[in-house]
Amino acid sequence: MLKKLLTLRPSLRSEWLSVATAAYLLFFMNTTFWRKSSAYLAGQDFALSALAVGLLGAFAAMTVACSAKYMIKPILILMLFSASASAWFMDSFGITIDREMIRNAVETNTAEAAHLITPAFGMHMVAYALLPSILIVWIKVLHRPILRKLGVNLLVVTACLAAFSSVAILNSGTYIFTTREHRDWFPTLNPIFPIGSAVSFALKASGEQNIVVAPLGADAKVEDPLSGQNRKPRVTIIVVGETARAENFQLGGYGRETNPELSRQDIVYFSDTSSCGTATAVSLPCMFSVYGRAHYSHAKALATENLMDVLTHAGIKTEWWDNNTGDKKVADRIPKKELFRSNDRRYCQNGECLDDILLAGLDDWLDAVDTDAVLVLHQLGNHGPAYYLRYPEAYRKFTPDCRTVDFEACSKDMIVNAYDNAILYTDHIIAQVIERLKAREQALDGAMIYMSDHGESLGENGLYLHGAPYMFAPDQQTKVPFVVWTAPAFDQSIGLDKACLAGSAQAPHSHDNLFHSVLGLMQAKTKAYNSELDVFAGCTSGLSVMKKQSQLGRG
Repeated sequence: MLKKLLTLRPSLRSEWLSVATAAYLLFFMNTTFWRKSSAYLAGQDFALSALAVGLLGAFAAMTVACSAKYMIKPILILMLFSASASAWFMDSFGITIDREMIRNAVETNTAEAAHLITPAFGMHMVAYALLPSILIVWIKVLHRPILRKLGVNLLVVTACLAAFSSVAILNSGTYIFTTREHRDWFPTLNPIFPIGSAVSFALKASGEQNIVVAPLGADAKVEDPLSGQNRKPRVTIIVVGETARAENFQLGGYGRETNPELSRQDIVYFSDTSSCGTATAVSLPCMFSVYGRAHYSHAKALATENLMDVLTHAGIKTEWWDNNTGDKKVADRIPKKELFRSNDRRYCQNGECLDDILLAGLDDWLDAVDTDAVLVLHQLGNHGPAYYLRYPEAYRKFTPDCRTVDFEACSKDMIVNAYDNAILYTDHIIAQVIERLKAREQALDGAMIYMSDHGESLGENGLYLHGAPYMFAPDQQTKVPFVVWTAPAFDQSIGLDKACLAGSAQAPHSHDNLFHSVLGLMQAKTKAYNSELDVFAGCTSGLSVMKKQSQLGRG
């Protein structure tokens, strides 16, 4: 049987196999790209047809250039698998495979990845990658002698690039204008953009291997102009939300009761807050960085100490509890607990834990506090696509809710129901943190800051999940909830006017405010502090002294 199959093997010149693979990649692995092309070039049939010809030339030039003997099959198969996987996520969720998306994939854990590797994904990979790869393996590739092969390949590549260049030149005005208007267009070109993003990430990661962390805020110290040293310890708990978008917060005007518990607390809600990024790998280190979104880069974050380090320099006790996929190196130099590794059966299943695990040891921790302290609780929050796993049955209020990671099996309303249930559960977690601080008002001056790392798309304009490049990310991914609660005694100790703070909460804010606001709240003076980015500075008499010192320091 095997001999018979071998005798039936078709033969094909290497350049023809390369061109056929190029055509397959372009026209079968680019559903999202061609859908956008048809929409953005509507009524411009010639430009659309020419685009297909030009890109076929570019793809063919790429594959023919890789058609060396012993290399052609592995390279083409690698392209097939890469393109097929990218096509699945782009077509299913509307995401773009850029460098930061590659970073997210590299830094994820097995539990998170398992939600995306579904049976439907497996069937897709078999149909669009494995079977065509078997065909490539089966085909007998015919190669010319080396010099003739180089000559023919050079001729084919030159002709293909000429076709690509001609199309680009003849339609340059149309394509340039359309690209400027729709920046999400060409980043969906598969596998060109995903492979380029992977190479870019690898080069960046390689350059970051030997980064030495520079100190920041080594001059930090707690200055207490109002109450001196005879006071209770100040404790701020920072709850870092995951994938919570402002649009679905009742506190911001959402029509559903997703914040029933927080609505009963004396909180201030900042209704117009922008994230630093659209994925945890960017937003989390940026939130705690001194740089702010305009000047932030991953390399700079790795090379500079962050908020937690500055607080430590000021003599403030700092700690990080994580129930997500890690702290992204923000807590490398302070005590931390990775609760998601605990496998506590009360809260955890299959490598993921309900956020109640963040509350489990909080009472004991607060009872042991005898000095100023900042604790970060990093939630699993609303991390998708398995929203239904983010809340216990008691918080399954909005039904029917999507009970699968396969969004195609659910209506948009079901997906939103599951997402809102997870928001409802987060509301409970935040409120419970506040209640625990209120219960210790005789011993501690407590404050709580909640800020989500990024938002989430729930089907708007065909987009799901998060991670869209920031330049064209929708508000659903960049507008995040930001909540502050402070105990009356805390307000008194720093002279905070809560009414003033509430009055300023409607103005635009961002992740840039977190670094300086926490320093201000904890009365930590340092040259790294910028009062203009401290949301409390304008409403706090105690901070007015720090504000003047900050301005003098920068002057």
